[in-house]
Amino acid sequence: RHGARAQCNGDFCWSGDHEGNFTCSLNYLENSVDGQSGPLTPFFRTVYLRGRNTLPGNCLLGQLVDAGFEMERANGRRLREAYVDREGLLPKSLDGEALEDFYFRSTEVPRTKQSGMALVSGLYADMPPKEPFITLQTMDMAEENMLVNPVVCPAVGEAGTAFFAGLPSQRSAELVGLCSQLNPAVAKDAKTCFWWLQHLVDCLMSRTCPTVPFHPRNATVPGHFLADDAALMRRVWRVVDEVQFEFFGRMRDAGAFGPLVSEILAASEAAVAGGPARKFLLYSGHDTGPMEPLYATFGLRAAAPFWPSFASMLVLELWEAPGGPIARWISNGEVVSGPVPYADFRAQASAVA
Repeated sequence: RHGARAQCNGDFCWSGDHEGNFTCSLNYLENSVDGQSGPLTPFFRTVYLRGRNTLPGNCLLGQLVDAGFEMERANGRRLREAYVDREGLLPKSLDGEALEDFYFRSTEVPRTKQSGMALVSGLYADMPPKEPFITLQTMDMAEENMLVNPVVCPAVGEAGTAFFAGLPSQRSAELVGLCSQLNPAVAKDAKTCFWWLQHLVDCLMSRTCPTVPFHPRNATVPGHFLADDAALMRRVWRVVDEVQFEFFGRMRDAGAFGPLVSEILAASEAAVAGGPARKFLLYSGHDTGPMEPLYATFGLRAAAPFWPSFASMLVLELWEAPGGPIARWISNGEVVSGPVPYADFRAQASAVA
């Protein structure tokens, strides 16, 4: 998942939600190149004008912040320690033929692209900012398969409606009750209410999380969220976390993540076949994809909390063992599945691919 960011949606949070400021100093340097990466323009530094954005301050909606960049750079350093220094799987420098072993894919969102770049800068800190360039693979968000996408899987629309309609009455009542208390305009049904509460969690966390540059932190959050050791805020977070993970389970059953898992399976099959195959594939995305979709698909979270924090990292490793190839999943440095025979992983992946 991308690193720490500013609030990513400009919808209503609460009355007075424009008090305070998000202040971003991490920017973008861009230019245009031709098909052979030859520069066509000078470099331009992109800066968001203060007071001219949806958020108060100078941050783009969802903009990666300095702390988020450093989180991802730390992820890259951890990967270097494991796969360059200790195992020798990856080359010491990323240039020439070594680039053929490397695949970098991101959603078409600035914070995920920049997070992936930060991770690579930690993995290869001494790589000069010149040719050969690393290719960043992306696509229109309308076609993105890391996320729940009705274009990729038309069944998700009906499945999502059925999921919310079939929630236990106590769960639906809790969702609608919270919305009735916090934003009566969306207290129409469990589905409408859930998606607003998910946004509300972002409003709250982006103003209280110490890695997000919002000032004055906590002071602009309505007092009832923070009273009694933030009991209301914790309650909202808990119910959204639990319902969201159940939702991803239903989306898995509807086939939403088949195309993404097919990509992963194709890469792993190439690796175990012993022919030409990339050694390192990086997917940079969001909590809502690829993180929670993979958690749900491969059973990588047994209990709450399910929500991946900023810069969470999920790694699928393939190893050659005396008895044949094996696979294991590592989440934020902890083995959460395996090692198991690769055939078991293939069967699990094939069931949804």
